[in-house]
Amino acid sequence: MDRIRAHATQIAGTGERVLVLAHGLGGNQAQWQPLVEHFQTSARVVTLALAGSAEADPALFSPVRHANILGYADDLAMLCGQLGLRDAIYVGHSMSAMAGVLASAADPGLFSRLVLLNGSARYVDDPATGYVGGFSHEQVEAILEAIAGDFAAWYSGFATAVMNQPERPEFATEFARTLGAYDPRTALVMFRAAFTSDVRSSMSRVQVPTLILQSSGDPAVPPTAAQWLAQALPQALLKILPSLGHFPHVVSPEVVIAEIEAFLLAHP
Repeated sequence: MDRIRAHATQIAGTGERVLVLAHGLGGNQAQWQPLVEHFQTSARVVTLALAGSAEADPALFSPVRHANILGYADDLAMLCGQLGLRDAIYVGHSMSAMAGVLASAADPGLFSRLVLLNGSARYVDDPATGYVGGFSHEQVEAILEAIAGDFAAWYSGFATAVMNQPERPEFATEFARTLGAYDPRTALVMFRAAFTSDVRSSMSRVQVPTLILQSSGDPAVPPTAAQWLAQALPQALLKILPSLGHFPHVVSPEVVIAEIEAFLLAHP
């Protein structure tokens, strides 16, 4: 398979430094545009469409392989292989943040640095270990039942909640439009993969400098989950951003850009 074409891969800019930007569940490549415009002046910037998204080749998605975040991590590794990329700087949002972590754990030379935007190693609380992911098993099952029952009726409310931008409703409107482009059956597989994942055991194997960017007031990822991630990753730095919601790179791209620039300057 030509994965470069299948992922609708776009490359902007020139230079030795390479940034790979991967959107999260329900997102698209357009969400990265402010970052692409900024970083393309000094680097090659690669964006890709997540398997299952409207931009990607439908043949790329497997309801079996992509029922687990490992499937998305494999996609990253294979795409980077076809592009001939090693030691790239990886920026992943939400589910793609964890896909990048898993890809880095499996192949330490794939990425030289990681930037994780609002990622979570596990969304479901784990009372046995004291881990707080923000959701109970019952809440996750209710979400998945709502998606399976009527995805079109569900995603508008979800978009409003996770954007958490009551004074700027256009962000939720655009995200709902993007979500609506997903096939409902595919969306159910992807949301189940995200919300039922538990990748905590892989964190200790990630040996590259990692910047964790977590916006405040995120309905999907509580501060406790971000703090756990920062403690579990050996070389992690956690920055709490002033922006609200689950999409800081969309609502406050200038803040995200400034934090990434500072991180890259500290880890040249």
